[in-house]
Amino acid sequence: MLLSACLQSGLEELPAFEEADITNFRFEYRWINEEGNYPQLNVQGLETLTEVDATSGTVTCVVKVPNASQDFPESIRSQVALSELVGFADISNASTIQPTDGAPVLGQLADFSQGPYEYEITAANGNKKVWILEIAGFEK
Repeated sequence: MLLSACLQSGLEELPAFEEADITNFRFEYRWINEEGNYPQLNVQGLETLTEVDATSGTVTCVVKVPNASQDFPESIRSQVALSELVGFADISNASTIQPTDGAPVLGQLADFSQGPYEYEITAANGNKKVWILEIAGFEK
């Protein structure tokens, strides 16, 4: 099979994003509900008060566990701890994030109880910036 393209010009010039920032950070707690015929993954978002200081490259978070509810029973709520959370960062367009020095991998169950943690953001144009994540509080 032979493929060819005839478009040689007229393509829109896309920006080379240079920002390497974290703009927000959030956490969730996950557990398996064994009731019923099939185990089911449940997820509870945690209120995260996030302070971002782009000048110093620091993100400071206070994580708050919501009150128990029908979908988030007290028996599950009482198990929530910094050592078993999933973290997520909002980062600049077209950039990537990489944990450094043993920081927890974002998007996976991890221990956030021993910080601070370092994350390296690489912008689309190759600029790099190291960010420090600190958990300043955990409220239940």
